[in-house]
Amino acid sequence: MTDRAARALSLFDAWERRDYGAVMEHMAKGALVKDAPRGLVLGDPSDVRDWFESWVTACPDATAGATVPVASTDGAVVQGVYVGTNTGPFGPLPATGRAVSMPFAIVIRFDAAGRVTEYSVYYDQLTLLTQLGHAPALA
Repeated sequence: MTDRAARALSLFDAWERRDYGAVMEHMAKGALVKDAPRGLVLGDPSDVRDWFESWVTACPDATAGATVPVASTDGAVVQGVYVGTNTGPFGPLPATGRAVSMPFAIVIRFDAAGRVTEYSVYYDQLTLLTQLGHAPALA
């Protein structure tokens, strides 16, 4: 496993432990989180932390099952499946009590010190909304 793969998995391990301070220690000054499906670009550290926490607020039992199939000297690709039970609000959407199982991919870029400079997240938002009952399943 490369150093960047280990750093990426360490960030996910901190998230799985709900240690948001440790998550934020992985982030470089000025790091951006880009949530592609929602069109969000977050750079303020408190907004970044809130974004990481929001996934657990929505599904307190959430896990990510993260793996790193590709890593280089300045980046890594993380893939996994976000799995949990929606017992808290998902942004403006109320809890539904339904289960979620949603594949995701994340492209992470690192600085020379191994801190995250860019964290770009890709997932199928329609899958999420359909599983939660906030959007009808397409026929």
